[in-house]
Amino acid sequence: MEELTVSFQYTKQDIINFVLDSYSFEKVRCTLFLIFNLSAFIIGLIFLFSHKYHLAFLFIGISIVAFPIVLYASYRTACNSLKVITDVVCTIKDEGLSYMSNLGDNVIPYSDIYDVRVTEELIFVYVGKHSTFMIPKRAFKSLDKALDFAAVLTEKYNKEKLTNA
Repeated sequence: MEELTVSFQYTKQDIINFVLDSYSFEKVRCTLFLIFNLSAFIIGLIFLFSHKYHLAFLFIGISIVAFPIVLYASYRTACNSLKVITDVVCTIKDEGLSYMSNLGDNVIPYSDIYDVRVTEELIFVYVGKHSTFMIPKRAFKSLDKALDFAAVLTEKYNKEKLTNA
């Protein structure tokens, strides 16, 4: 099998895309924030109409400010965890997705891959349900090469699931 390899460095834009895309993927998280924000806003309106202005402004302010603060906190967390990684080289091999960085050489076996999703800017490789590895599309020579990489990776992990089922 011909190995597919890509090398890249994470940038701040990759981290921003990671945060925004992961929030759009995780419908539960967004739904909970939406319910929280709408509830706080409605409670604020109730206080406003009952002339309890301090509480009204508190609840309305929370509803407007909460989501951007959570997005910023997620961005800072991702930024702090990814800034130590410099050059990354990913290769699709027979045994799994190999990636080398300044932190060492690792292989993600296909059996450990939970899902592969492609966004406008990134390829997400979900390792289990709570861990994500991202590959920026800009690292590839063309969009077609990025989509081919994601398709081969998806084919490999799906084949592994069928073999182990």
